[in-house]
Amino acid sequence: MNKALTGGVVVAIVLSGLAFFSAPSNTITERVIERVGASVGPEHTETQYFDGGFTTGGYVATSSTGNTVLTASEINPNKSFISFTANLDATTVTLPASTSAPFRNLAIGEGFSVLVYSATTTAGITYTWTAGTGIDLQEDEGETVVQNGLEVGRLHFVKKADTDIIAWYEAGQVGD
Repeated sequence: MNKALTGGVVVAIVLSGLAFFSAPSNTITERVIERVGASVGPEHTETQYFDGGFTTGGYVATSSTGNTVLTASEINPNKSFISFTANLDATTVTLPASTSAPFRNLAIGEGFSVLVYSATTTAGITYTWTAGTGIDLQEDEGETVVQNGLEVGRLHFVKKADTDIIAWYEAGQVGD
């Protein structure tokens, strides 16, 4: 019985010592919280914050052949900029058919944009955008589908509920 009492006293002393040494002190501790994280896969189901900025594109398509129909290598969801050089005045440029690449792989409501720069050597050269089969070419109200030399335009493509594609053209003009 004496051993049990001694063991109990030892346990009580140890516990009270732990309580004394672990008591809160008046020291202020500063915590630094760093945000870390990762996104796995292409689907993001929560709001994304980009504190360091956001860059899109980086892959450029160029066309110096003066194609009258843009190809899948020129219009591509992975390419955000086309430098187009035809150097022929009043060139009509037709968008690819809605059943061709890259449009046939888009889901309903899915889309992408591409900037088209007229890199011609003559400012007076114009391109007129026309719709390919199954393309619903749109423009801003009162705007035009004509792009002048040395100017930029934006084409935004969206898949409709059927197999057609809306192609919305926004014209820019030289500002300086």
